[in-house]
Amino acid sequence: MDEYVVKIFVEGGLEASILGLGTELEFYNTLCEVDSPLKNYIPTVLASGILHLENGSFEVDSWDGKKVPDVLAKCNLIPETGKGDVFPFGIRSKKLFEYRKAGLPESGPDSSAGSNSIWPYLITKRCKGKIYAELRDELSWEDVLNLASFLGEQLQNLHSLPYPSLGNSSLSVVEQKKEFSFANGMDIDVACNELDIHIPAEWEIFVRTLSQKKKDVSSRLNKWGVPVPEKLMEKIDGYLPDDFLKLLFISEQNGMKRALKPLSWIHSDIMDDNVYMEPCCTFGSNEIASLTNNGSVNGHNNGGEVKSWRPNYIIDFSDLSIGDPLYDVIPIHLDVFRGNSSLLKQFLQCYKLPLMQKTPENRSITANDKFRRLSYQAMCYCILHDENVLGAIFSLWTELQTAETWEEVEQMVWGELNNYQGVACHVTPTPNL
Repeated sequence: MDEYVVKIFVEGGLEASILGLGTELEFYNTLCEVDSPLKNYIPTVLASGILHLENGSFEVDSWDGKKVPDVLAKCNLIPETGKGDVFPFGIRSKKLFEYRKAGLPESGPDSSAGSNSIWPYLITKRCKGKIYAELRDELSWEDVLNLASFLGEQLQNLHSLPYPSLGNSSLSVVEQKKEFSFANGMDIDVACNELDIHIPAEWEIFVRTLSQKKKDVSSRLNKWGVPVPEKLMEKIDGYLPDDFLKLLFISEQNGMKRALKPLSWIHSDIMDDNVYMEPCCTFGSNEIASLTNNGSVNGHNNGGEVKSWRPNYIIDFSDLSIGDPLYDVIPIHLDVFRGNSSLLKQFLQCYKLPLMQKTPENRSITANDKFRRLSYQAMCYCILHDENVLGAIFSLWTELQTAETWEEVEQMVWGELNNYQGVACHVTPTPNL
């Protein structure tokens, strides 16, 4: 709408919508608090709040994500973490909501209760330029390499941000030790106690959720109609870990075992329609601004051809979460880069952060040490992904239709990750306590 974008949250029902907006607002607040360079490359937030129907009339309540609004208190939508958080509907509550929903049937009858009369909204400044999906076929190789560098730099900024700790007591608030178990039948609490492992509560939710997804992975893939070869479908259970704690690569430090995977904010949905680009040079004397203000122009400016484009914004942070930063590489490589390993390499060269911490014993990764292979970790995430990721993989690499093993698919799609030297440098961002 002119210079503004109005986003109304409805997906997943009222609770999911409120948590989506609350998490975005907490994230934007963090960006400003630490003065992250990333804030220059995301849409400026101008207003936010809740639109609701009250006695037949529409009312608008502004809301910055802090405290529990009266309209939500009235419908008994109280955050699970209580009223102590600055952002009661922020990432803590969102992660606990996801944990509570893990393994349960989709969209029960009450999941959208209240959404027919309450709508969270966010108003941002409109981004100038065009989305990458519209420009893909007309960009030069240099422009695309520049895009890969840009995404590497901005993902470094995103994954370096401090994140709020979930807290050790939060899980019991939600589930009182709900019956979640690993695929091998061992409860995560038992596994952690026996190994004397100390991992953040966020990792506990992460591991439990992966375990739940493995239980129905075949039926879920068949439901999507994913063109996975039958030989590979038969080998899914054997390829995935029997214990998802192994993906964190547990190492002993000072007599205690700790996870060596980094944890960070993740966007979760950086695809070709969530990246904006602007022209940076043209033929002719017309101002570039006239082009960027007209989203319908296809590479021309009143007769002047656009010669080059540069990325300027990443949008749509509705799926924000906290987890393994490797998750953000999946949509970038498969959707933005369309599986081009040269672009993935360029991205990683500018990203620089670790995707796994160096072990104290400093031993190298061997072919048999699959749990330490970034390619293996990425492939497991693809198989268990909430989106139809395998459909994209077998569409991009049609030769994989004849693959005999998941290791063949892993190496073809994610082999470049194993060459990444950033795996053994830098320090994991410290959470806000």
